[in-house]
Parts: sequence; structure tokens; C-alpha cells
Amino acid sequence: MPRGRCANDNHGRAVVTVRFCSTCGTVVNDRIPTSRCLLEKHARMRKAQSTYCVDCGERLAQASGRR
Repeated sequence: MPRGRCANDNHGRAVVTVRFCSTCGTVVNDRIPTSRCLLEKHARMRKAQSTYCVDCGERLAQASGRR
């Protein structure tokens, strides 16, 4: 059973330009192929406070309270 939508606007848009949701990591546009990313790109996305990469779907943020 699919999860409900998160608060990210990509779930409700008619035209979505990314494959994965940056908030919950689910696929929002399956017509865009998954791509491989460089660590530098993931670092920029972390700085922008994304939880997931919009291109490869990898979780970027670490769980809080863990070291």
C-alpha cells in the first residue's frame, strides 16, 4: 500500500522535473531515469537541507541522535 503524500509540492504538480522527492525519497516522475551522482552534488544538496537526492534517491541526511 503506498504511503500518503509528504508536504513536498512535487507530489501534486502536473509537470515534475525530478525523479525522486527530496523530502520523502519516493519516485515522483518515473519517466526520468535514475542517475549516478558525485559526492560534491550530494554535499550541495545536504547544504540546501534535502533529505534525499532528487536524481539517484540516496538518503543524504543522517538520522538525528546518531554519531
